[in-house]
Amino acid sequence: MRRHLITILLSLCALLFCTALVGSIYCGNELTAPDMTAEKAHHLRHLIYFHFAVAQLAVIGTGIILYLRHRRWRRYYLLVSYNEKGLSLNPPGIRMPSARVYRCHLGDLHSCELPPAGAPVIVYPMFMLSGHSSGAKLESSLTAAYAAKGIAEPNLYYQPVLGASPWLAKTAAKHIRPLLTPDSGILVVAHGSTLSTPPPEPSLFCRRLRELLPGTEVALGYFSQHPEAGAELTRMQASHVLLLPFLLTDGIHTTRDLPTEAEAASCGKSLTRLPVAAALLTTAAPLLYETSPQSYPGSPKK
Repeated sequence: MRRHLITILLSLCALLFCTALVGSIYCGNELTAPDMTAEKAHHLRHLIYFHFAVAQLAVIGTGIILYLRHRRWRRYYLLVSYNEKGLSLNPPGIRMPSARVYRCHLGDLHSCELPPAGAPVIVYPMFMLSGHSSGAKLESSLTAAYAAKGIAEPNLYYQPVLGASPWLAKTAAKHIRPLLTPDSGILVVAHGSTLSTPPPEPSLFCRRLRELLPGTEVALGYFSQHPEAGAELTRMQASHVLLLPFLLTDGIHTTRDLPTEAEAASCGKSLTRLPVAAALLTTAAPLLYETSPQSYPGSPKK
C-alpha cells in the first residue's frame, strides 16, 4: 500500500471514530432530557448502538491497515561496521525493531548471521568515509558471504555511510557547545584517502558544525594527506583547540597520529582531546577524553 493512501485511510478511520464518539456522547446526553418520550428514547438508543458499531469498525479498519502496511513494508536491517569495535553503534536518528537488526563487521561476514531473503534488507555501512571498503568491497563481500552460506541473496538497499549522517554533526555540536569559550576552536582530524578525490564526509561534517556552532572556528586536517592535522593546528586562530577525531573507534590513529598537547603548546595553544566522533552517538559518551587511549594493534581504523 502506498504511503499517502495509508495516511488517507488512517485519517478516515480516525475521523469515523471521533464522529462516532461525539455522536454517542450527544445521544447519551439527549437521553437525560426530562421531556424524553419512550419512542424518542428508543430511537436514541439505536443511534448509540450504531455509533458504537461505527467506532468498532474504525478500530478494526485501523488494525487491518496497519497489518497490511506491516506486511508491505516489512524489512530487515544489516549494520556492517568497519571493525568489531563498532558493532554496538546504531545509525543515528533511525528507529529500528531490534528483532530485525543484524550486525556484523567487514572482516567477519562469512561467520556472522545474515538477514534472510524473505524481505528487503536495508544495509547501513557503519563507516566514517565512503570509498572502496564501504562500496565495491562491501557489496562483493556480502554477495560472497551469502553464496558461501548457500542462502539466496535478498534485495540489498545500501544507505550512505555513517560519516555522512547529519545526526552525527548535530550530536557532536550538542556535546561540544557546553565546552566552548570565546577563544575556542575545533580541529576535526580525519583519515586520509588514496582516492584522487577525497571522500566528502569530513568536509560535510565540518560545514554542518559551522552552521550549528556559528562564530566557532572549525578546521579540518588529515592523518596522511594535505592539509595535515599538525599544520592546521598551527594555522588556527583559536588559542584553545578542541580536538575531534573523525573516526569510528579508538585505535592506532588515536594513539599515534593525533596532534599532542606538546605540539599545541609549541605554537602557543592549549588542546583538549574529545572522544571520536562516532562515540558521541552513545548516550554514555563522556564530554571529554579524560584517560589516555589504549594502544590497539592491527591495521588503521577508519
